[in-house]
Amino acid sequence: MVSERTLHVFYDLLTEYSTLNKIETLFESEGIYQQNEYTSKMSGSRRSLADTYVASLNLMNPNDLRKLFNVFEMFFIEVGIHHNVWGDKRLDQFFKLLERDGYLFSGDKIKYINSTFIPSEIEEYTNQYSIEHVETDWQRALNQSKSDPEDAITSTLSMIESTLKWILDEKGEEYKKGDSLSQLYKQVSHILNMAPDQHSEGIFKKILGSINGVVTGLGSLRNEFSDSHGKGIKNAKPSERHAKFAINLSGTMCIYLIESFQKE
Repeated sequence: MVSERTLHVFYDLLTEYSTLNKIETLFESEGIYQQNEYTSKMSGSRRSLADTYVASLNLMNPNDLRKLFNVFEMFFIEVGIHHNVWGDKRLDQFFKLLERDGYLFSGDKIKYINSTFIPSEIEEYTNQYSIEHVETDWQRALNQSKSDPEDAITSTLSMIESTLKWILDEKGEEYKKGDSLSQLYKQVSHILNMAPDQHSEGIFKKILGSINGVVTGLGSLRNEFSDSHGKGIKNAKPSERHAKFAINLSGTMCIYLIESFQKE
C-alpha cells in the first residue's frame, strides 16, 4: 500500500516537472484512466488531474499497485532525461516515504523491500533469465503476505509451477496442461538428476525423497489454504505466518531448481 503522503509528494514532483498533457499520457499509457464522477480535493490542475487518475486504482490490488509503480518509474526515466531532478529535496523525500511504505526504488524499478523473507536472491535469478512470470508471482506473494495470506500462498505455488514449466520448456520437454505440481517436479527431477532412484547413496536418496515430499506438501497446502479452489463453510483460514512459511519454502525451492538447472 502506498500512503497518501507519498502520493502527495509525487503530485508535487509532477507539478514541477510535467505538464497536463504529459500527465495524461503517463497514466493512460499504463492503462490507468480518470475516475468518473470523482472530484479531487487537491489544489492545482496538475495535482488534481493526477489524483483523479490514482482514484481509479485499488491500491490493495497488486495489479493496480504495479500500474502505479510503472507510472512512477516512467516519470523518473523521462524526467531524468530532460531535467536535473536528482538535486530536488522532494525527490529524496519521495524515496524515503516510499521506503517507509515498504518499497525500494532500485535500478529504475520499484520493488517490495524483502527483509522478512529468506530467499531474496530469487529476484536475481528471475532477472538473469528474464523469467517475468516467476518474478510477478514472487512480488505478488511478498506484497500480499500480510493483507491477503491466501493470495500470497496461491502466488508462491504458481511461482514453483512456473519455474518447473520454464525448466521443461528450456529442455525442450513436453508436459500436460493439467499436470499437478508433483507430476511436474517428478519430470524435472529426472531431467536434472535429482530423482531418488537415480542415486545409490542412502543419504542422497533420503534427502531427494524429502524434497519430493516438500513439493507434494506444498501442493496440498494449495488445496488446504489457497484461494485457487472453492471454499466450504468451515474452510481453514491461513494467517500471515502460513504465508511466510509458504513464501520462504517456495522461494528456496525455486532457487534450488534454478541452480540445479544451471549446473546441467
